[in-house]
Amino acid sequence: MLYEALAGVYAYPGFDDAVDDEVFRDLVIARVVEPTSLLDVDRVLAEMGRTSASLSTRKRTLRRASAGGYRERIAAACFQTACTTGDLSLVLYDVTTLYFEADKEDDLRKVGYSKERRVDPQIVVGLLVDR
Repeated sequence: MLYEALAGVYAYPGFDDAVDDEVFRDLVIARVVEPTSLLDVDRVLAEMGRTSASLSTRKRTLRRASAGGYRERIAAACFQTACTTGDLSLVLYDVTTLYFEADKEDDLRKVGYSKERRVDPQIVVGLLVDR
């Protein structure tokens, strides 16, 4: 049910028309559900009842997204939807991790690899900004 709901949200602004790429859509949905690595997408999608494409296919999809101008096409779809619905508000979303110099994990901090390749307890921080 979660996957179907998010697929509907993904389709609403016309992303399916702008970028006809099912693997890319799955990567986007998995990233919204849980900001995790490309390797861990299998688990996230499986928890939603989906079968993920192979790792090599996911990597090719990211290269295709970069070379194929997906960012510009999605931005154009967002703008067209905003113009059509009459609401030109902007929402920005980003996720990162912060690590702590601590020996043990707890309920908030979980051990994992940070961008700096450190194996320390870290937290995931998300930021959602609108008007």
